[in-house]
Amino acid sequence: MAILPRRFWITVLALGIVAFALGIVFIVNGFIIQGQIAEGLRAEQVTLGLSEEAVAAGDVVDTAGEAQAAQDILEEHLHQNYGTYGDTERGSEERTSYLDGTTLRNSLNLGVMGFGVCTMLLGTGAFILVTGIALGTTGLALRRRVS
Repeated sequence: MAILPRRFWITVLALGIVAFALGIVFIVNGFIIQGQIAEGLRAEQVTLGLSEEAVAAGDVVDTAGEAQAAQDILEEHLHQNYGTYGDTERGSEERTSYLDGTTLRNSLNLGVMGFGVCTMLLGTGAFILVTGIALGTTGLALRRRVS
């Protein structure tokens, strides 16, 4: 069995510290970006899909669930009223309305995807953070072992 170099624990501990710091950076950035997406949605004042009580209380779409619900309602509304893009007549007001609705639907979809990316960023950050703790603990245990 090969014997580890006497100072190997320093490398393992350093990797643990770097991973811990990187995990914190990922988590902080995940929360910051999530806040920016919610702020952008609130700025647009979209209330589509929220209950009448929520709209009356001044609530707007600003979460992934609300954005997904609003997107689904908008898509259903567009298809019920206009059919598909190809069904609308070129240059008509119907096509303009359809395109306006599609633009909003796509924006809501981007918000939903952005929230999903933030969730992945938070999960990855948590995993890296735990890995850093494990590496740091292992480095300290190796130090005790070789001392």
